[in-house]
Amino acid sequence: HCFPFAGSTSSGSSSSSAYTWHLRFGHLPFHKLLHVLPQLSHKSSFQCESCQLGKHHRSSFPPRSSRSSHSVFELLHFDVWGPSSTPDLQDHRYYLVVVDDYSRVSWVFLMKHKSEAGHVIKKFINEILTQFDTCVKIVRSDNALELCASSLEQFFRDKGIIHQTSCAYTSQQNGVAERKHRHILDVARTIIIHSHVPHSYWGDAVLTACYLINRMPSSVLGDLILFSVLFPDRELFSVAPRIFGCVAFVQLLGPGRDKLSPRVIKTIFVGYSRTQKGYHCYDPSTRRYYVSADVTFFESTSYFSPNGTQLRVPEFSDEVHLPLPLMSYPQPVASRFGAIYNVALNLFNLPTVLLCLHPARP
Repeated sequence: HCFPFAGSTSSGSSSSSAYTWHLRFGHLPFHKLLHVLPQLSHKSSFQCESCQLGKHHRSSFPPRSSRSSHSVFELLHFDVWGPSSTPDLQDHRYYLVVVDDYSRVSWVFLMKHKSEAGHVIKKFINEILTQFDTCVKIVRSDNALELCASSLEQFFRDKGIIHQTSCAYTSQQNGVAERKHRHILDVARTIIIHSHVPHSYWGDAVLTACYLINRMPSSVLGDLILFSVLFPDRELFSVAPRIFGCVAFVQLLGPGRDKLSPRVIKTIFVGYSRTQKGYHCYDPSTRRYYVSADVTFFESTSYFSPNGTQLRVPEFSDEVHLPLPLMSYPQPVASRFGAIYNVALNLFNLPTVLLCLHPARP
């Protein structure tokens, strides 16, 4: 699939290194990075400490997954993760992941309580019917109480949907959702470690991880890009990817602005908008989210320092300090018409640079 931003100068790809693209794509492995951006094939591989800290696992060689469906939304996998020991910026402690078995595209929904899962699933299935004009046939999940509630089971029966559940303590039977959890959390953990953001940003990190994973190639699909299987006619990125957690200056638009006030506000980049063509940015000082396309990024500067405090962007002044001229004291000059004092300026004490500012006229 074509990445239209990869060769554009607006995204800075001409001067961006392979490591920078690795960070923008949520720490994408190097071999997959070459599949996405073949023009980087002449670059050598690199080592990323954040990937080791966030993605390291015991060595294993599981068999490759295969698809159990023949069309999109024929089979959906559900699973709930949580509770998080730290609530996110909007007090979420759980999230629901939904995976389409055929395309492997996933959706993440943040929740404050796991009892919200039933409502989220109903809304999502109705949205599929409206947007894709297709019906879900089978849903698969574990035996969690929130996924087996009587109201949700009645909804499935009314829609003619078969609900398959795994046996108790046998998470392998819900392996697609479990592996998706692992993949999403690996990416989210890695970008949190690299950007030094507090753990309260985990909600935005999980959403960003899901967004990027959907736009990367998958070995299950023969290195096809997940998003392009479900949406073959849509562009992969409505806006160019940026490094999570970097400094982002959002332009302030609208009436009521003072002409001498700053034109932008300093925020932290925390992801992409699902419904708008813009970037998600967050201002920790006001606890306010912004969605904007008019954003300037300092991708090499993290908003937070390694100890979790805000880093200050270096400010440079174009002010030039010149030495002060040395003035002589007023010299009294006698006059026969009275005691009149004239001020005499000793030009020999002025710096040469000031004398050159006003050249003598002929």
